[in-house]
Amino acid sequence: MIKNLVFDIGMVLVDFRWKSLMHELGYTGETFDRIAKATVQGPWWNEFDRSKLSNEEIIRRCVALAPEYEAEIRRYFAHVGESCREYPFAKEWLAGYKAKGLRIYLLSNYSRLSYTNATPPFTFLEVVDGAVISYEVQIIKPEAGIYKALFDRYGLIPEECVMIDDNPNNIAAAKVLGMQGIVHHSREETDALLAELL
Repeated sequence: MIKNLVFDIGMVLVDFRWKSLMHELGYTGETFDRIAKATVQGPWWNEFDRSKLSNEEIIRRCVALAPEYEAEIRRYFAHVGESCREYPFAKEWLAGYKAKGLRIYLLSNYSRLSYTNATPPFTFLEVVDGAVISYEVQIIKPEAGIYKALFDRYGLIPEECVMIDDNPNNIAAAKVLGMQGIVHHSREETDALLAELL
């Protein structure tokens, strides 16, 4: 019996609008491409979410990939909390499932800098029953340890959980551990798939 819904945050409950933010900062053309490849699309972004390295160390390593854009890269990180915007339906969506008697959890890759400086703050946090964010445990999805951290922290039984995530690799990892899983594309599709499981 399904008792718990476990939601990813990025591209499920919030729009990861890094491209828009870079454009708002005035980065276009080659500047945009170089900064994107050094940061969000670069080899250190997952480690930024892991947050085992300091913010400054991550920034330094990103800068090393495009040193002529150091000022622009540092400016992007200074504004990184603005890179996600909560979808208008997110809080109401989670609250609707909670009203049906389900418990709601979050399991997401998110850096400390981005999460704690989210602007504006996420309102859906008011309705969730718990969360494990990658920066807290220094483990990122799809590594098994972050799922186990969620189970252990809240006493969850994997077979009683459905993971909702836009990344198929994260869903595959959840299923290996015994969870049900839905690859999220839209609220409507996820609702339909959940209706089949609940």
